[in-house]
Amino acid sequence: MKKNPYNMLKLGVVGCAMLVGVSGAVLPLTGMASAETVTVVPILSPVASESTSPVQVKEVELTSKTQDLITNIKVPQLSGMLDTKYQEQTNDIILSHANKDLANWEKEAAQAAADAKTNGFTYRPYELTINYVLKSDGSNNPAGVVSLEVTTYAATGGTGMPRVDTYNVLNREQGQRVTLQDLLGDNFKENVNTGIQAKINEKPENYFKDEFKGISEEQGFYVEKGEAVIVFPKYSIAPGSSGTPEFRFSLPEKWNMTPKPVAPLPVEKMKLDLVASDSLTNAEGVSLVPLRKVAEGLGYEVKWNQETYAAELKKGAGWTSVSVGQDSYFFAKMAPVTLGTAPVILNDTLYVPLKFVTDILRADVKTGDAGAIHIEQ
Repeated sequence: MKKNPYNMLKLGVVGCAMLVGVSGAVLPLTGMASAETVTVVPILSPVASESTSPVQVKEVELTSKTQDLITNIKVPQLSGMLDTKYQEQTNDIILSHANKDLANWEKEAAQAAADAKTNGFTYRPYELTINYVLKSDGSNNPAGVVSLEVTTYAATGGTGMPRVDTYNVLNREQGQRVTLQDLLGDNFKENVNTGIQAKINEKPENYFKDEFKGISEEQGFYVEKGEAVIVFPKYSIAPGSSGTPEFRFSLPEKWNMTPKPVAPLPVEKMKLDLVASDSLTNAEGVSLVPLRKVAEGLGYEVKWNQETYAAELKKGAGWTSVSVGQDSYFFAKMAPVTLGTAPVILNDTLYVPLKFVTDILRADVKTGDAGAIHIEQ
């Protein structure tokens, strides 16, 4: 493994984080180099830090019901947040993600075991490991920001690829998600992209040429010791020997996050009718609807990003984004949730589960005769 002479990359993954519940071969603790810090000056002015009690984490262990899957799953549950309702919602999301991943891998393992038996092979149990790292408990800079790193690792007899997810929330009387824009200001994309590209240019042989296309609105990151740490998946912009590339950006000393009210939905009612041919049903029996037709029919502006395979929806101050293949949905400042089905492109059209319309866009949906769907928001 080559060591990065500029100490920008975290080599390997330290621990496995648990917010998405998965299990696999125990992920070894590999060597780590500290990521180099890049200074970013935010547009907003820093305000005095306020004292905040640290948030703690309690563990819930999940185990497989089958011998076909070996598990080491520890699910974090936040404790001590000021907004107990938001804390409960966040913990429910974390636990449901873990249970869903466990169920999916039990199914995969059972199928693999059955195939091995049918073909006369010796089956080696799949392994699923999930651990977590509490990067920030909200007591330090910036005060109130709680940050969890989630790493999921599954082994199927060969080399697996870890998935790293991050969750950042604000511990105040009104809890909410924390975004890079909240931390680094309105020009965060331009500043971060410039900083990352500059570091890549210093040692281009350590990266895949031209793979860095810029960060997305929902770029993975965590907060640690006064820095925002941008995280990229393994193999996404660098060889596997580099682990999960990370880039650190300094936050202003004594930066303080303050809650922003979630913009209410417009009072004006928007109505949309879909005919049977507009919707589809996948192999699992989940109803799918065309995102653009539904969103624009409800008054949202839709923007497609070909490089990231993601669609952004915006109406007033309300904003959300969906990515092809990622079962992770949110709106405004709500914590991400799973709906059981990821967005998919079929016949050059992006489809989302109908639950996205009801659970995320908060629209009323009624199914009529012959498969017609009436949507009102």
